[in-house]
Amino acid sequence: MKQHHRGYTIFFATLVSSLALAIGLAIYDVTVRTLSLSGVTAQSQYAIYAADTGAECALYWDSKYTGSGTMFATSSASTAASGAAYCNGVDIRTAAAPTSFTVVSGAAYATTTFTMQLPSQVYNSSSVVPCAKVEVGKVVSGGRVYTTVLSHGFNNNCGASGTNRVERILKVYY
Repeated sequence: MKQHHRGYTIFFATLVSSLALAIGLAIYDVTVRTLSLSGVTAQSQYAIYAADTGAECALYWDSKYTGSGTMFATSSASTAASGAAYCNGVDIRTAAAPTSFTVVSGAAYATTTFTMQLPSQVYNSSSVVPCAKVEVGKVVSGGRVYTTVLSHGFNNNCGASGTNRVERILKVYY
């Protein structure tokens, strides 16, 4: 008696193709997630570099005026020293918006805030303009001035918000 195994070949082919499809979809998913993560990493680098540039600008100008006033206000000197303060080729004291230079002072503290844009970068065929918002706080305690620099770096456009906006913050005490 002869038995016929009908459909065995079709069943086996369907099983193999389903397995190949599942493996292909898993590889595709890993690839898409990796590409997404690399995009976020690049944007994060723009933000941290902007924060670092803002902090370095503040540290440079604060140390440059040591002994002859300060570029940033203190409680005893509610206005900053006169003169230009160039960072990335732009005077942070006089540049038009979005760069601004403001001072808020009280009896024992002063905070100077400025915003600076960095040169635009090309990322994925679109232009991004990293920027930094920097706060330089000075507090007088026990006859000594303590300084805090808080630099917020953004991957693109300080004033905008959005799902692709990345912010990194650097804080320096001395």
